[in-house]
Amino acid sequence: MGNAIADNDLPGSGRPVSGAAGWYAVVVLCLALLVSFTDRLVINLVVDPIRAGLELTDFEISLLQGAGFAVIFALAGVPCGRLADRANRRNVIMAGITLWSAATIGCGLAPDFPTFFAARVSVGLGEAALVPAASSLIIDSFSPRLRGTALGVFSLGATFGTGTALFVGGVVLAWSSAGLLAPIPFIGPLAPWRQLFVLVGISGLFLLPLFLLVPEPARHHRSGLLPIAGVLRRLGAGNGAVLRVCLVKGVLGIGDYALISWLPTLLQRSHGMSPLEAGGLIALSITASGVVASVGGGLLSDLFVRRWGVPTRVVLLLGCYALTIAGASTSFFAATEQQIALAFAGWALGSIGGYVIGHVVMQESVPNEMRATTIALSLTVTALLGIGLGPSLVPLVAVHILGGEASLQPAMATVSLAAALLALVVIWPPVRKGLAALRNEALRAAA
Repeated sequence: MGNAIADNDLPGSGRPVSGAAGWYAVVVLCLALLVSFTDRLVINLVVDPIRAGLELTDFEISLLQGAGFAVIFALAGVPCGRLADRANRRNVIMAGITLWSAATIGCGLAPDFPTFFAARVSVGLGEAALVPAASSLIIDSFSPRLRGTALGVFSLGATFGTGTALFVGGVVLAWSSAGLLAPIPFIGPLAPWRQLFVLVGISGLFLLPLFLLVPEPARHHRSGLLPIAGVLRRLGAGNGAVLRVCLVKGVLGIGDYALISWLPTLLQRSHGMSPLEAGGLIALSITASGVVASVGGGLLSDLFVRRWGVPTRVVLLLGCYALTIAGASTSFFAATEQQIALAFAGWALGSIGGYVIGHVVMQESVPNEMRATTIALSLTVTALLGIGLGPSLVPLVAVHILGGEASLQPAMATVSLAAALLALVVIWPPVRKGLAALRNEALRAAA
């Protein structure tokens, strides 16, 4: 097909690792992402037990969910990306796993709010190393024709990690309540929520041996690490398209974390569900939609590239963010736990699909020397806006705008809908440019 791209059309698209070695790396990195999201989000399942055990307010809990993790995650993101752009990416990831796993165990042992906050900060520092290094490694391991699919499979770790945090967390809490963990040395005497943190923290350490077989692919078309000024110039090129994708991911992250941080609590407080029931329902919702969004979004974006060229990949973000608007709007009217789960599934379908496609768009728009840095920048924005603001905005909107903590559901819907609408506005200029490229290619094919 005359308008299809060749594998060498993009920077960094020299001979890839691909094959069995490349896909092994994707699977192991996917597992690491799964564990990282589990360690990050398991706190959302035990909000009320932590609040009671440490005598905290909802706002203090929101700081542990959000800002305690997000501040250092944001500050460390770009330095970790710069490190991944010059050092062995596999080793950077292994160091991050070791740190965040130990810090998650520390969350389970924390005696008070300051100690817990410090442990959450350390979790954020360790996890800041993963996605920039992993994304850069995957891009260098595959040709442009397979990058969307490979990153989509990698992104399944976030989907399954969110579900695992809620479902497996519920299972562990059920075992703890039944006394099944009591005979385990060191863990048995701990409170159930503490046992949960210690166990999920330990699980991350078992990943380290798997990374010894992950290959470090060659970095093609490199001319040395770009200075920060050069990075900023490249990010501002093309009417700031890359910066817009970074920003829109952060804006949409506000809605992501507003929902996922408070959905388990909403289902337990307002619908009388147990932690296991709430976690299982949300896990089913996000896993089903997330698998479709991650794999389907990656495959569909690769299809667009093969048929109409690289500039048209960004067009798919328009549909993704329209789905988030529909999911957020439906959340206002969801009356049962099943309806709440369906509304969240619609949101997740659009949000996760946009995450995968946006990742590829950003990395294809910059040279090899700044790929990890670019992803790190997007994670920094997501941390500051999404993780930093999302969890805390919900109780603030509920109490100060909607009349009290009983307004948790409309507060969640309000925050997520505002985020989705703003995301659509921010992403429109590069989408419009992609639509023009799509029209031109369609006219060329017709002629």
